[in-house]
Amino acid sequence: MSNVPMPSQSSDPAGTLVREALAQHESNLIGYATSILGGDENRARDVVQDTFLKLYLADPDRVRENLKAWLYAVCRNRALDVLRKEHRLSFTDDQDTLDWLDEWQPDPSDDASREEMLEHVWTTMEQLPPNQKEVLRLKFQHGLSYKEISGITGLSVTNVGFLLHTAIKRLRKLMNHALAEP
Repeated sequence: MSNVPMPSQSSDPAGTLVREALAQHESNLIGYATSILGGDENRARDVVQDTFLKLYLADPDRVRENLKAWLYAVCRNRALDVLRKEHRLSFTDDQDTLDWLDEWQPDPSDDASREEMLEHVWTTMEQLPPNQKEVLRLKFQHGLSYKEISGITGLSVTNVGFLLHTAIKRLRKLMNHALAEP
């Protein structure tokens, strides 16, 4: 062990905040960035590293109160920057294909079937437009509120609600079609 003294937490509030944020949010941010970057975990890790660097450089008092939303917003923006740089980003929304079908519900008593169905849901989600996939992931994988999602994506809270509603309806339609196939 080195005899070099470590700075106390009170003398490095930015470092303390980054350490706490890393412990609480790093793995979820990597998953979120990976989903935006089409499954590329290495690039996602780079994006998350950039996110924590920005956190270290930010004023801790300004970001501490809404830290989770701030981290997701910075991570999202950085991941989108990476995609824009590669000219691979396309946010299109095919509203004409939406149908209003009956809701599908898995049998909650059958854990194996539920796990298989969840796997199928996440796979089927890949057929949704990117903006719908993003709000679904932020809401259901990362547990964020509409307001937090709004802050991250720059969409209004109403638009977040609409996208979630539309995405869920579309997902149900896709799932019903998949289940109806022999």
